[in-house]
Parts: sequence; C-alpha cells; structure tokens
Amino acid sequence: MDNRILIYGATGYMGKLFAKELLKQGLQPILAARSTKVQALDQQLNCPSVIFNLDNPADIVSNLQGITLVVNLAGPFAKTQGPLIQACLQTGCHYIDIAGEVDEMVSAFAFDDAAKQAGIMLMPGAGFGVVPTDIVASLAKQQLPDASTLKILYATEGEVSRGTLKTVLSGINQPGVRRAGGELVTAYPAESKMTFEVAGRSLTAVYNPWRADLFTAGLSTGIDNIQTYSVFPGFVVQMMKGKRLWLRDLLVNRLLNFLPEGPTEKQLAQGNTYVMAIASNSFTDARIALKGPEAYLFTALCLREVSNRILSGPVEAGFQTPAYFGKVLLDHMDGIQWD
Repeated sequence: MDNRILIYGATGYMGKLFAKELLKQGLQPILAARSTKVQALDQQLNCPSVIFNLDNPADIVSNLQGITLVVNLAGPFAKTQGPLIQACLQTGCHYIDIAGEVDEMVSAFAFDDAAKQAGIMLMPGAGFGVVPTDIVASLAKQQLPDASTLKILYATEGEVSRGTLKTVLSGINQPGVRRAGGELVTAYPAESKMTFEVAGRSLTAVYNPWRADLFTAGLSTGIDNIQTYSVFPGFVVQMMKGKRLWLRDLLVNRLLNFLPEGPTEKQLAQGNTYVMAIASNSFTDARIALKGPEAYLFTALCLREVSNRILSGPVEAGFQTPAYFGKVLLDHMDGIQWD
C-alpha cells in the first residue's frame, strides 16, 4: 500500500497528525502541499513529497498519477474540494476530506454521477465532524425504521486548532439551514437549545445550522426532518446571536496567529467527544450515543479506518456517507464507549 495515499494539506495540524497515524500503521503517504514547507516535513517523517497548488488543473492531474486515494486536509474546502475531485475523476483516484459544513456536502454530491462513471468513491466528511454522527444517526434509524424526525447532537472537550477556530468564527452569526420536509430551509445559529446526556455528562447544546449532517444524514437515514446541535462556549453562543462580534474580529484578525497550531500530545490524550442521535416518530424515540477520544485524534482514527477500507477495496463508486461502512468502522477504533 506504500505511496498510494496522497495527503493534500500535509503541512497543516491535521495533515501532520494523520501522516503520523499512517506511519504507525506501516503506510508511507505522499505529502503534498502548496508551499515548500512540505519539504521540511518530508525530511522529518521520511516520506516523499510533492508541491503543487490548485490553480492549474493539468498540474493537479499530473501529480495524482499512480495515486489510489487522495485525502484532502487543506481548507477552506469550498476552494480546494472542487479542483481535487475533478482531478480524481480524470485519474481514477478515490477522494475523501474532512469538510464539515452542509454546503461542502452539497457541492461534493454534484459530482456523484461523474464519480460513479469514473468508478471512484467520494466521501467528504471522513473525520470526526461527520463519521460518528452519521453512523449513530443510521443506527438510530435502524432501531426506529418509521422515524420521521432526527436530532443529532455533539460536544467536544479539548483545545482547537487555528484552522478550526478561523473556520468556526468567520461565519459565526450567518444563517444556515435545517432539514424540513426533505428540503433545506433557512435556520439561524443558536435559535434553540437542547440538553442531552452521554456517559453521565449532562450537556447543553445550541442549534448549529451549518452542520454537514443536515445533508448527509438525510441520505443515510432517509429522514426528512433533521436538526443538529453543538455545544459551544458561552461567548461563542453570544457571537452566534450577533453579539460580541468585536471579539470575533479581534480573534480572527489580530490574535489567531499567536495561538498554538493545535493541541499538544498531552491535550490530545486528555480530550473527549460526546455524540448522540435521537430518531423519533409520533409515539417514541430511539437514542444512540457514544463517548469518543479527543476530536482531532478521533479525526485521525476515522481517516485511518476509512482509508484502510478504500485501499483494501472494493468500495461502491459515487458519493457515499460514512454510514456506508457501518458501526464496525467505529468499533475498530480505540477509545469508543457506546452509551
């Protein structure tokens, strides 16, 4: 399997974390990035590297020759996803990324027919942001086949990377969507809240209208009415409601680059995640929940397991959600506690 995986965005926090996880498995990925920083990383990790940006389609195609799987970890995915998927279609490479917003899922799904014709799998959202939520949603629907509504909730304990913080804060007060009657309709951040309990922890989440699950869980479960909730610090909830935006601007424009790149190894070991899906009909509900490892570590494990299954093949071509691989995907990871 050596050198069949190309990590684009390898110099970022998540890129380095995932590359190290592959090396633990005896896999040597090709490290790819837009800048020469990747050359220092290839010396550090003893992996081959390539440098290319996404402005020249022919250049992307050239660098994907002989690759089986492209793992895109370079945000913003609204800019990087399309060029890489188009190149994968031409070269026959499977494609995954860790996009986590509904618009990014819709954009990737537009390539579904082309991916089927090319014989490649597309799985955006192959990290913590979608994998566990999609799988627990599918399991809840299996327990209650006639469910008409679905609520998906999650919380994280731990530090955030600069990239995540910038992505979250930049559009923190912008409207998003909910799934109602099978359609994506306008909804607003923190317009409602909900308390849930996982592994003995009581958590209060607010409505998160940007979640990828609003699209992916619709495909995975067939449920027409879906809401997504996330736990945020109080000051972030205020920003979601259009308050303290001066603080958002200060963080994004002035202070962000002074923050650590991401969690330390100690912080990774200490963090936790909590996920729940509640499928309901007019009479009852089915709840599936889990406690998992720290979010970035969880993402690396998700990417590892998805990559292994794609490389070992065969896999179904076209756009797939993480629920395609089922509960067994999570059961192969350390630190998963079903509740």
